[in-house]
Amino acid sequence: MTLSPSLRLGAVVAAGLLASCGHQPAAAPAKPKSGPVRATVLGKGRVTAMSLETLLQLQQSNRVLLYDARPGVIYGFGHLPGAVSLPRQAFNEKIAGCEPEIRAALAAGKSVVVYCTDSACPDAGAVAERLVYRGFSVSVLEGGFHAWKDAGLPLE
Repeated sequence: MTLSPSLRLGAVVAAGLLASCGHQPAAAPAKPKSGPVRATVLGKGRVTAMSLETLLQLQQSNRVLLYDARPGVIYGFGHLPGAVSLPRQAFNEKIAGCEPEIRAALAAGKSVVVYCTDSACPDAGAVAERLVYRGFSVSVLEGGFHAWKDAGLPLE
């Protein structure tokens, strides 16, 4: 299959952005970890793992605030329905605008979930740790974007 020049350029840009966030494609899919991803940080909040099935239930009942920690350009190629872009690289610039939304979601009993490309991508964990440092309890989606896509679920 031959790609058009614009699609090839998009693939090169996407690969470069993924490499810039420390993500290297795994030879085989990594088995998602279950249970807590990280213990309490500074006694303020907690990071836990969330399964795809649990996320689907929360989405269907409108009980989740979902953040995509991948670079903004990658988010633009496709993301989970309802996800808000909060790239690790732009966290400090964007967090002030996100905090009121996070507080309101948690006060309403919603879960805050962060995801990245896959289990090997460090961005979701990095964003989650920064949110925990600010006092929020959050979850990281096991398997990330690839788990969602591999399940045949819709994208925006």
